[in-house]
Amino acid sequence: MPHPGSFGLLLTLHILLAIFVVGPLTLVCASVPSLLRTGPRALPILRLAGRLVRGFAVASLLIVVTGAGMVHQGSFGSVRSFSDSWLLGSLVLWVVACGICLAVIAPSLSHAIAEIDAGGDARRRLGSITGGAVLSSACWVVVIALMVVKPGA
Repeated sequence: MPHPGSFGLLLTLHILLAIFVVGPLTLVCASVPSLLRTGPRALPILRLAGRLVRGFAVASLLIVVTGAGMVHQGSFGSVRSFSDSWLLGSLVLWVVACGICLAVIAPSLSHAIAEIDAGGDARRRLGSITGGAVLSSACWVVVIALMVVKPGA
């Protein structure tokens, strides 16, 4: 079914934002552990990675805003309300993924950078950063699956 007008525009923006925000966010989170193993040589990239994790996690709010706009547009296909289980589940997983990025990965990365700056070894941060990256990536995968399959819709 074609999606003309503002719904089509919001859908296009929603998909583009998902690709250009969640994709890089996931890639940055996944690359941080190997960068930490590199040590002081990777400090400039680690600093950038910290800013990117925070920036992309916050920017992902735009994905939610465009999605909410589509729900607000009315009944188009299976998009009906925020009480639909697949949509509600996606929102919860978005909160979890962003929470992990902002409350686990970004602070752990900041601490690791400070430790490397002080001449220490930041490898003890690998567990929280790697675990956070795996969990947030899993959340994004399930969100995408829910968006595509829309179980119960």
